Amino acid sequence: MFQMNKALTKHIWPLNSDGPVTSASPERSTPKEKPQKRERNEGKKQKGGSSGSGSGFLVPLQLSDDLVKFIGTGESMLSRSDVVKRMWDYIKENKLQSTGLVLYWTTPCMDPSDRRKIICDEKLKDLLQVESFNGFTVSKLLAPHFTKTK
Repeated sequence: MFQMNKALTKHIWPLNSDGPVTSASPERSTPKEKPQKRERNEGKKQKGGSSGSGSGFLVPLQLSDDLVKFIGTGESMLSRSDVVKRMWDYIKENKLQSTGLVLYWTTPCMDPSDRRKIICDEKLKDLLQVESFNGFTVSKLLAPHFTKTK
């Protein structure tokens, strides 16, 4: 099946020619020009800058007062990716992610070996208004703390 194109090429020729295309034909002997691929970093600033289009996770957004206070650097505009990255740094620094070690577990419905589960401390509870959450929902929980600026 994968050799079918090779077998059929001797039976196929362009509409404006009188016969099959041979290897000596100039149309086949010159390689086709491939469209140039766009580079991945084209249009992006270096080192965490936003792209030229200003869309997606890299566009700087106005942060809520609660989120500015939580981050503690005084920055009032950050991209979603920067905020999520800082949130994960905070979670890991304060050991809020389940570790799999069971010493004293007071909530029977939570599985301590499930590392996706994040147990909020007081500072995180005040910001997100939840006791615990699944790590995949960080962006969803942070959404009310962002406002777009033009």
